[in-house]
Amino acid sequence: MVEQGEQKIFLYPVELDLSVVMINYRMRYHLERCLPSIFDKEFRCTYEIIIVNKPSGDGTEALIQDKFPKVTLIQHAHFGIAEMRNVGIRHSRGRYILMLDADTIVLHHAFDKMVEFMDQYPDVGGAGAKTLRPDGSLEYNAKRFYTLWTIIIRRTPLGKLFPNNPWDRAHLMLDKNHDEPFECDWMAGACYLMRRETIEQIGLFDDKFYFGFEDVDWCYRAKKAGWKIMYIPHPSIIHYVQRSSAGRLNRMAFEHLKSGIRFYLKHRQQKFKTKL
Repeated sequence: MVEQGEQKIFLYPVELDLSVVMINYRMRYHLERCLPSIFDKEFRCTYEIIIVNKPSGDGTEALIQDKFPKVTLIQHAHFGIAEMRNVGIRHSRGRYILMLDADTIVLHHAFDKMVEFMDQYPDVGGAGAKTLRPDGSLEYNAKRFYTLWTIIIRRTPLGKLFPNNPWDRAHLMLDKNHDEPFECDWMAGACYLMRRETIEQIGLFDDKFYFGFEDVDWCYRAKKAGWKIMYIPHPSIIHYVQRSSAGRLNRMAFEHLKSGIRFYLKHRQQKFKTKL
């Protein structure tokens, strides 16, 4: 076990196959739908559910206590996606740690398929499985790294003005067969699996990414360290996409754009190039 700064990355030894880390702030409605989709299934792998909760008075604490006592609930006073996810990771006991958004429904065999894939490919540091929209269409969550133009097109109104542009198509890897596994640059954090050994080597998410791009940055660092990031074609979740910055001009959209610029500035001097 290594240390990040003065704090150990993992507080507990490995005891399970999988730790599912979720963060929650005013998402009780989605938890009421997501958690039963996990507990009503029988998985072969051993797992735990960790929810890092910023108290909001929405009754999440009572919901967990009354209906889902097997869940580990950690109260955290501050909001920040990377910061809250790191709290969950530190308390995890799994060989693999799955970042899972609350606005999801977990499909049959999802946990087992992801664990089996990671067991089969020990050089894979992180992976994400196929995720679907509520209408059954594919969510393109396997992506190439952002360029400055990609950030501008995808995180500003320009994307609406220029649909089907070449920057989007390259970024979303539309040239790949999404029914087969393939290597990608990064997987969106709504359902993203991380190898414990990779975290021990490269560290946790960067807390400076307040709202988004913490997953992009972590995958970037993993690939620089020699790990592969892979797309798993087996369906894993239905994703309702409740990000408060999506399609809106508000504070969260601004914070997301700031995170994108932070990622670009952090790595602009690096000569790491994707060849995917």
